[in-house]
Amino acid sequence: MIVSRLLTPKVRASTSTPMTVTELTDMLSIATSSGQIVTPENSRNIHTADRCINILSDDVAKMPLQTFASRVAGRIERMRPTSWDQNLAWLLEVRPNRFMTPFVFKKTIIQWLICWGNAYVWQPTRRPGQMRELLVLRSDRVLPVYDTSGNVWYQVTWSPQQVDYLPDVEIMHLRINATDGLVGHSVIEHAREALGRQLGAYETQGKFYSQGLNPAGIIYFNGDLNKDARAKVRDAYEEAMSGSSNAYRLAVMDNKVTKFEPITMKPTDMQFLEGITQNDTQIANFFGMPLYKLNMGKQSYNSNEQQNLDYLSTTLDPYLVQFEQEAALKWLSEEELNYTYLRFNRDVLLRTDAKTRAEVIEKRILSGVLTPNEGRQIDDLNPYEGGDGYYIPANMMRVDGNQIQEQEDEA
Repeated sequence: MIVSRLLTPKVRASTSTPMTVTELTDMLSIATSSGQIVTPENSRNIHTADRCINILSDDVAKMPLQTFASRVAGRIERMRPTSWDQNLAWLLEVRPNRFMTPFVFKKTIIQWLICWGNAYVWQPTRRPGQMRELLVLRSDRVLPVYDTSGNVWYQVTWSPQQVDYLPDVEIMHLRINATDGLVGHSVIEHAREALGRQLGAYETQGKFYSQGLNPAGIIYFNGDLNKDARAKVRDAYEEAMSGSSNAYRLAVMDNKVTKFEPITMKPTDMQFLEGITQNDTQIANFFGMPLYKLNMGKQSYNSNEQQNLDYLSTTLDPYLVQFEQEAALKWLSEEELNYTYLRFNRDVLLRTDAKTRAEVIEKRILSGVLTPNEGRQIDDLNPYEGGDGYYIPANMMRVDGNQIQEQEDEA
């Protein structure tokens, strides 16, 4: 969200108004082989594309983005959100700006990133008495540019009359499919042909059903008809036969009609219906979306669990890792980068049933990875006294055959 009325821009464009990303995209719009022009907006009319965008953005949005510090080697501490200084943990886990929750904040970023190939988050210079905020800019109104010294600035079109240039240090810029390292290319741009075919198929299917499953026919009259007469006959036939409510309705002709030749196509004979399903699969592949998440393909709990792990590592992690790295570089000071890092809590996506989760927690406690209280915290249970110790089985042995307890006694 751009809030030009509430925040004072830093740099003002002095002369002509440069072209926006949207205007540039409209100028370069090229029809696909199906005759359809695909844009980030109309691509979401395709249910498979819209569902993929929502699933990807929702899965990232529901993962907490947490801040960790390791000031002493071997000891990691999670930074807790504090409102009094509005630290980074507060912005990422409680309130990124006055308009959004953390979920909406992350979902908005990922949607812009997928649909436009770029996502921009602006952290304005904090002034006395002003709250610290992270503001999501519209990707169709931002364009990275170089100045004469080779520095990157971000041209932001707030309105046709107001264009500003924000310094690189204030902008977190996420990009996908970038060929020059500066400007990304969206999934929709690469999937344009598949999306165009699907839009064309939807249009054909809609016209087919709007004509009552009898899309065309030829009527032969005894005598000559002028243009107006032909139009009246055509309109009368379409009024009686068009629309799904008139499907398979009987056509009644008078003796002036010498021949009626329908041009029909049964739904069972239309191969393009099969093509619609194939296009859905292609579109899902462009987004890296497992078919089971779209209620397609194999539906098995065990196989879906393994696919979910693959989905996390191959589809989501490129978004998550870039987000973690870019956010750290732009939102942490150079000194903080020595001991602070950001990490999405990926365990949220891999939640399993209660029985499996209990078994995993038990194994981690008995292997000394978690304390009992840390295990209880996973299930939002209160700690108990004496539950902060680490445990391992007493009969464990070292690889050299000596028991741990005997070595400790000798020591």
